[in-house]
Amino acid sequence: MWIDEIHCHHKKPISQGGTDKYKNLIIVHIDVHKLIHVTKPETIQAYLNKIKPNKSQLEKVNKLRMLAGNYAI
Repeated sequence: MWIDEIHCHHKKPISQGGTDKYKNLIIVHIDVHKLIHVTKPETIQAYLNKIKPNKSQLEKVNKLRMLAGNYAI
């Protein structure tokens, strides 16, 4: 992983009352960050195909998606 592939994600978005406090932040790969936020089924599938998360990883992504106001995949 390269430094430019690392993103800081707000677990609870600022727009929903989240803060920049450490407990609300998580470091994720850029592709995971995009997967957390995308909503179009074809884009979701493209990132799933690229990342190929196992069951445990997908559960973690879904928890972050739901905190961000998106549906689980």
